[in-house]
Amino acid sequence: MLESILMLLMATAFQANEEPESVWLRSSVMPDVSAELLIASRRYTNPDFQDRNIWLVGVSHIGDGAFYDSISELMADHDVILYESVMEEASRGASGDTPEEKLRNTNASMHWLAHLAASVELADQAPASMDDLEKRSIVIDRRMVDAVRSTRSDAWGHPLGIARNGNQSGIRSLGRDGLPGGEGFDSDLLVPVVIEGREIPSKGIQESLAEGLKLEFQLAELPYEQSNWIVSDMSWETLQSRFQEEGIQLEGLSGMLEGSSLPAGLVKVLMRLIPILDMMSGGTVTDGLKVALIEILGRNDAIEVAMKQFGDGVGGEILINERNAVVMEDLKAILQADHKDISVLYGAGHMEDLDIRLKTTGWSPVEERWLPAISVDLKESNLSPAEMSMIRTSINMALQRMAQQSRAQ
Repeated sequence: MLESILMLLMATAFQANEEPESVWLRSSVMPDVSAELLIASRRYTNPDFQDRNIWLVGVSHIGDGAFYDSISELMADHDVILYESVMEEASRGASGDTPEEKLRNTNASMHWLAHLAASVELADQAPASMDDLEKRSIVIDRRMVDAVRSTRSDAWGHPLGIARNGNQSGIRSLGRDGLPGGEGFDSDLLVPVVIEGREIPSKGIQESLAEGLKLEFQLAELPYEQSNWIVSDMSWETLQSRFQEEGIQLEGLSGMLEGSSLPAGLVKVLMRLIPILDMMSGGTVTDGLKVALIEILGRNDAIEVAMKQFGDGVGGEILINERNAVVMEDLKAILQADHKDISVLYGAGHMEDLDIRLKTTGWSPVEERWLPAISVDLKESNLSPAEMSMIRTSINMALQRMAQQSRAQ
């Protein structure tokens, strides 16, 4: 069970581990001085691709603002950034071989756009055009700008539009012929934008945890809206299908993929403890929880242990290896173009496998940078050793209770 795994991580997080050859996460804790979680980025070259560089850029979904500034600076002049994002198939644009497939997929993309337009209207104002929707969708999620760019045409290659009739708006396709009116596959399609019964999208638990720990959230900090940032991942439907084929429970999967290098159970424990421990420790809890987080995530086997929650190796293989295979296929296509510098921006848990895949295709690491993701200056903190011990004990006790409750169910 997830809680048991997390308890194991917490109970052993403070033991020393021999560092493997290709490590991507590293923690450094000096009592009363500092604590720091570092994540590697590495550049690879290949003699068969002269003057080409592939960067594997490891990332954590919560971290210091300076960490995301460093990542943005590292990739600022790169031609293409491939990033992880498990999203609905409809957000990738409509296509199809037969008229029936084109109609079905166009409808799916239009419904996805209508849902997004409703969220944008609630959070900001009603978008007046597709250009306006693309621009304003950043208020929901910076990745949505790229998604709107990908879904602006129907499966016949004609541009979608926003039609208004009084106070009602909708996403419109002119059908197969691209002309108003028509019958059958040539007829116009309209999906209304419905805001009744909807609420402004709430923050996810990862973003809430970042706020509670006075850290930043990856999806809010990095410039996903830039045109050279391209999603490279499985679709949500494909991932669901693979899990169902293997008979693996989907519980907790969506939370883990919402921008989440942290298992949902651990996040919930930390969220519950923040107000309680903050009151008990006189406001120093955030430093203590960040130190505990650094110790946990810096373990060399933390990712391997956490993946075991999704089946006996099979779930982890789907989440890591099969998604990485998608990245490699995209890289193969991109290398055929004249792109000199390519970045792959993924969670650190993916990097060991991506490193192996690159090496087996002739790429070798030639440069390495360690970027501090989370840092705590304990010299400037009021956190005492006794309070740090209390925080560790509280986390362990909370996780133990969760494990007991899970076993009792």
